[in-house]
Amino acid sequence: MKHIKIWLISLLVIQLILVAGLWWYAENQSNNNLPHALLNIHWEDVDKVMITSDNDTVSLGRQDAQWQLLEHGLPVQNSRVKDLLDKLEQLQVKWPIASNKTSHSRFEVSEEEAQRRIALHSGDRVFGEILIGSSPGLKQLHVRKAGSDEVYVVALDLADIPPKTTDWLDKSLLSAKNIDRIEGDNFVWAQTRNDWQLSRKGPAVLIDQENPVAENKQKPDSLLSTLEKLRVTGVMEDRPDLAESAAIKLDVTSGNNSWHYTLHEHNGRHFIQRNDFNSLFIFLKSDYEKIERSRIRWNRSEKVGP
Repeated sequence: MKHIKIWLISLLVIQLILVAGLWWYAENQSNNNLPHALLNIHWEDVDKVMITSDNDTVSLGRQDAQWQLLEHGLPVQNSRVKDLLDKLEQLQVKWPIASNKTSHSRFEVSEEEAQRRIALHSGDRVFGEILIGSSPGLKQLHVRKAGSDEVYVVALDLADIPPKTTDWLDKSLLSAKNIDRIEGDNFVWAQTRNDWQLSRKGPAVLIDQENPVAENKQKPDSLLSTLEKLRVTGVMEDRPDLAESAAIKLDVTSGNNSWHYTLHEHNGRHFIQRNDFNSLFIFLKSDYEKIERSRIRWNRSEKVGP
């Protein structure tokens, strides 16, 4: 009788252990199936983002609150960088669709075939790295963390991760707001209390104008609008040989800020520089022509006297 009791107690203990084991396994499997972050990092500490494709690499760095192109020292669209980081932070994954190295090539997430590689840094430390591959559907991408064989499908669009400088550049970086003075070769527009005043820098008078005094009371609307809305389309990597003598030059003032603009036309392309940046920028022909027309109009002169 005693032996039977011991046997029954042992059987009960074994059953309890099995039940506990099954419960733990089910709970663990359930937790593993819950969505979790693809990258579990301190996102607020990320201060550098490197995006690489087959042919291009762009490095974005944060200084204080402003993101910039590290290779050029130029400001980028802060909102676009923030949007990308927000999307990466929100990436949630469950079960991998593949977990072996042989699958990487099929989903284009191998070291050699990845369409994009994103590296997130904090100082000299690499916080996280993602390899991005093919798309199984609309706004979906195959991804893999560097150093891991697991491949996931995430909600992400390749268009949000361009590897080219011009896609991140703040294209309004040369625009000037609240302008109160514009100086060209032979003219100066200055804002007075109630209007704008045009003055000449040499012994010249406006031609083709029946009433030059009335002209002086008008606002240089077209030139102001062009400078305020000025947008570049890219950065010129290989600087051409530009003739300074043919350049259009403008000095623009806004309060305590002053800028010197130099515009060039060369082989059908249009370039612009400003004294606070070392880069040569490409900009629209239409903007160049608006500024050129204004310059010709106010630079026109004829000799006074014999």
